[in-house]
Amino acid sequence: MVEYVALIAVGAVAGILAGLLGIGGGLVIVPAMIAFLMAQGAGIDLAVPMAVATALGSMLLTSAASAWSHARRGTVDWRAVLRLGPAIALGALLGARFATGLSGPALARVFAVITAVIALRMLVGGRAGTRQVIPRVRAWPLAGPVIGGVSAMIGIGGGSFNVPYLAWNGYSTLRAVGIAAACGWPIALAGSAGFMVEAWGQQLWTSSLGYLYLPGAALIGLTGSLTAPLGSRLAHRIGSELLARVFGIFLLVVALRMAWQ
Repeated sequence: MVEYVALIAVGAVAGILAGLLGIGGGLVIVPAMIAFLMAQGAGIDLAVPMAVATALGSMLLTSAASAWSHARRGTVDWRAVLRLGPAIALGALLGARFATGLSGPALARVFAVITAVIALRMLVGGRAGTRQVIPRVRAWPLAGPVIGGVSAMIGIGGGSFNVPYLAWNGYSTLRAVGIAAACGWPIALAGSAGFMVEAWGQQLWTSSLGYLYLPGAALIGLTGSLTAPLGSRLAHRIGSELLARVFGIFLLVVALRMAWQ
């Protein structure tokens, strides 16, 4: 029961931050799941890829909820999703395969580097300006697999990369966020499937399917889906610019900690 309460708490925090700051909950879920699994006796070579796989699995629920919310508001360009989504899914599948070939500490350092880049971008307030071009997905055969692969390796939904990429392609920020939200689901599906297949038939952990820890994915995903709207409401009341900088500092601390796992 205590373990389930801890997983629910992780999902609640990740969901609120995702709604509040517009960042993927995986940046919170992965380090929290690593600590959770290692406290249960897992070694680092198992804890890190299982944490990443579980974060991706939880996003099957949270990404679907987010995409549905944006679709209802008419901000999802489904033609862009249908073109970019399969390329992103392919990259996520390959990223999961590559990640399982790394040692736990090496994968933790990959997470640390990418997290630090995202944190610095939040701290300086960098946002990609929308180019004055006709909105359409350009260079997707290259960009899609790269975005999907990097995202799946560290257990995030890809919004931190997709939104600037789509803005460069001429989409407004609102539509870029909507498309990125919808593209998070192919990353979650292909990435979590890749982590399952890589250890198919092996009982790595209680209640796991390959590297995917099923109770964690289900509880975190369900709780995150319920709390993300709360984060969105808080953002309108508090103002997310200062919070983004505070969270950027938090992510830098997480990145340093992960680098020394």
